[in-house]
Amino acid sequence: MKPGSDQQSISLTITDMSHDGKGIGHVDGQTIFVQEAVPGDQIEAAIEIQKKNYAVARCLSITGPSPDRIEPSCPFAKHCGGCSLQSYDYQAQLLLKRRQVIDALTRIGHLEEAESLTGPVIGMQDPLHYRSKVQLPVRGTAEKPLIGFYEANSHTVIDADVCEIQPVICDQIRETIRRHINQYRIEPYNEETHTGVLRHVIIRVGFATGDVMVGLILNQKDVSIAENELARQLKQTIEMWSDDQIKNLHLSCFYIGYNMKKTNNIQTSDYLIVSGQPWIEEQIGSIRYRLSPLAFFQVNPVQTEKLFAEIVRLASLTGNEQIWDLYCGTGSISLQLAQKAKQVIGVESVAEAIQDAQTNAQLNQIDNVTFIHSKSEEMATQLVDQGYLPDLVVVDPPRKGCDASLIETLNQIKPDRIIYVSCNPATLARDISLLLPAGYAVQTIQPVDLFPWTLHVETVVLITRVKE
Repeated sequence: MKPGSDQQSISLTITDMSHDGKGIGHVDGQTIFVQEAVPGDQIEAAIEIQKKNYAVARCLSITGPSPDRIEPSCPFAKHCGGCSLQSYDYQAQLLLKRRQVIDALTRIGHLEEAESLTGPVIGMQDPLHYRSKVQLPVRGTAEKPLIGFYEANSHTVIDADVCEIQPVICDQIRETIRRHINQYRIEPYNEETHTGVLRHVIIRVGFATGDVMVGLILNQKDVSIAENELARQLKQTIEMWSDDQIKNLHLSCFYIGYNMKKTNNIQTSDYLIVSGQPWIEEQIGSIRYRLSPLAFFQVNPVQTEKLFAEIVRLASLTGNEQIWDLYCGTGSISLQLAQKAKQVIGVESVAEAIQDAQTNAQLNQIDNVTFIHSKSEEMATQLVDQGYLPDLVVVDPPRKGCDASLIETLNQIKPDRIIYVSCNPATLARDISLLLPAGYAVQTIQPVDLFPWTLHVETVVLITRVKE
């Protein structure tokens, strides 16, 4: 049946998934995007949005379920926008993510050998309860607070009492805060009117240490939420909980943050420590990391250890290398490499992250790493002018990829090796397409699954200069 006609429904087979978790099918040469459908499903769907080159449809029924379709274990999977692949078998997810990386590198990066260079995705033995940081919006009323995640493609909060990708202690903390809201009549935030008090709950857990950080983001200052009493309740809840996954759980940091702006940004640098110290600690491999409330750190410690091990393996260090780690964040990769290199220079534009990186170097007594607060694209040029030429450059940019001027600088100085760590296959492919004409070749492409049940995939790529 032709899209856009007067027919009530269309029949199609889902063959792929979009980056935002919609199933993709085709009818009469037109691409159809369908929510709640997975590859292999045969469905009946109704067109809801008709565009010139594509359409968005609603799934009416699944006439032939995919062999990889499973029953979600999460009771909120149908509405919660946090995990778009809850109905898709985990091993099939890994194959899908590998295909996404290959397709992006082939189509955007023009890398014909992408298929042969890409290894199987490094997945998890147990893909549940992996997420060490969770940010929960709070809406509703003081009598009935809604604490959960946003519904797909909206800011409607799906109230929940469990989440299967975070440690179980996070569910206990959420319910402790829910009771506190009820008892002290704390008004949740109203996004439409910009009124109310409590905007978000942020929980961070150190898997290796048992440290727990809890933060509340408020829309107002000079308002009492009985925070000292809540700190006592949280401490009791956490220390009484027995967990097979994480030992010796304890409240290390409880803070109040303030964000009075009409913005989608959650945290600001304006926060107050109510109880404990202003950090928690985590350990990956032999390196211990101290994380402040604003610190960026990978949220899957189990897979982060595999990711870092892959970076170190591909670096093939002898102990004589000069390394640049650009977009270095809190120095997590820099410190791993510094153990086997001569000198590492880490560059990051976020001042708080650099402070954490310097603290982490001191904590681990690593003195062959220097952290610089600057934009990576600007500092790269300055380092060249100062005579610092790297043997290896590691880049771990945000989703938008590397700044174009940084790629130009790399093409000019031509380090022997580049390791590109990416959370976005599309921008990874774009940047690689700009490096290859300058005399580089891709040697290895290794995807790592840091976010089971979602379409996100981390990729490590080793790029080497072709000798002239």
